[in-house]
Amino acid sequence: MSVEHLSVDGVVTITLNRPGKLNAMTDAMWSTLDTLLADLSADPATRAVVVTGAGGAFCGGSDVEGLLTAPGELADRIRVSNRCVLALHKAPFPTIAMVDGVAAGSAANLALACDFVVASERARFLQLFVRRGLSLDSGASWLLPRLVGDRRARRLALLGESLDAETALEWGMVTSVVPHDDLADAVTELTDRLRQLAPLALRGTKALLNAAWETDLAAALEAETLNQCAVIASPEAQAAIAAFTRKS
Repeated sequence: MSVEHLSVDGVVTITLNRPGKLNAMTDAMWSTLDTLLADLSADPATRAVVVTGAGGAFCGGSDVEGLLTAPGELADRIRVSNRCVLALHKAPFPTIAMVDGVAAGSAANLALACDFVVASERARFLQLFVRRGLSLDSGASWLLPRLVGDRRARRLALLGESLDAETALEWGMVTSVVPHDDLADAVTELTDRLRQLAPLALRGTKALLNAAWETDLAAALEAETLNQCAVIASPEAQAAIAAFTRKS
């Protein structure tokens, strides 16, 4: 069981690798992912992060067997997985979930916290907490209403229904759905497009979108102004503006 990563030209692919258990996350795996995401977020060379699973599944969620041990430490253990969800949401670079097969519980929310969710046609999303006698965690209560609306969020959370990829696309949970055989190519195409864009512009844009949930229009306008001034002063923006001006 492991959390593996591979970096190619600034794009880091993280693979949840425990296929015999649908990549269900142990405490050790969450801790590894937590440390890895913190390191990547602090590294200016990171252009994008892709999270996926091995063996035809994204991830079955947290390994529930671990919930029955050391109950006095449970809150701190859950906070580790919480940090992983938050790290993907707040990362200064674009994050992509490449979802094939099941994405359940905390792993579904790990995927939903990403900027892009690219799913195969056989992907399934489950908020199965109530079906395990548990309540929501890993950001579900915040993510779901914002993505699918209150009524649909309650349906998913209170019934623990399985949502197929096409319905998840219709409801706004995923960015795109592609055939299974095209999944890796679709994600590569997306990361190639992102790699062609200025990192500072992407970082600033993501930060503004994240902050929009917690601010009003006046504050958003001021934040956009300050960020735009910082971006325009960068060499990349100067070059892009000059190139565009020459074409005009």
